[in-house]
Amino acid sequence: MPSKPRDRILRTAVRLFSREGIQAVGVNRIIVEADVAPTTLYRQFSSKDQLVAAALEQWGTDWLGRLRDQVERGGDDFQARLDGLWSALSSWFAMEDFPGSFIANAAAELRGMPDHPARAVIVEQRAALRQLLGDLAQLAGVRDATALSEQLLVLVDGAIAIATVDRRPDGAARASATARALLSAGIAAATPAPGSAFCRGRPGGAASSRVLSEDRGAAAETVAARTAALTAPRRRP
Repeated sequence: MPSKPRDRILRTAVRLFSREGIQAVGVNRIIVEADVAPTTLYRQFSSKDQLVAAALEQWGTDWLGRLRDQVERGGDDFQARLDGLWSALSSWFAMEDFPGSFIANAAAELRGMPDHPARAVIVEQRAALRQLLGDLAQLAGVRDATALSEQLLVLVDGAIAIATVDRRPDGAARASATARALLSAGIAAATPAPGSAFCRGRPGGAASSRVLSEDRGAAAETVAARTAALTAPRRRP
């Protein structure tokens, strides 16, 4: 345990809140386990809500730091950096006491408390994750790096959810395979806005035919072939 009272309080709060939930852990328990006086805790954090916000910020900073360290080991090579991301998540998922994402869990617990100070921390942490993925996507060489970063965010969130709910550590490997399929099929270069492909595909849309023919021709052929291979043939009556 850290020697400074504030550090002990914060580390204890992170450990208990992230593993057992915000509502399930009282301030008195944190005081006991951090081995501090009540006045010491309230001198550092004016309320439990402020302590929760500080604990979320600490957890998010540490977590993003570990992801960033693994990603940056890949240097300027996009695929190596992407592999580092999945490797970091895989190692996290494989922890015996893997608790899931404190940010995601807190967002669910606090969904009915829009004025809670932790809400702003959650928004900031999500923005920081998007920035990390956005910086990664810039190296991919695709037409729309923003689209790719949002797709990677969906894969990261999905892998975390699978690891949390199903207790399966292979979510990162599955996300990695999906990312490779998206990139090889050219889907990552497409515009991700919901309904945008439909709107551009209306008759008379010059941009539609150009985008579909140039960006998605090969991708459509690849996806069609994979779909045909995975779909069992129908028997005629």
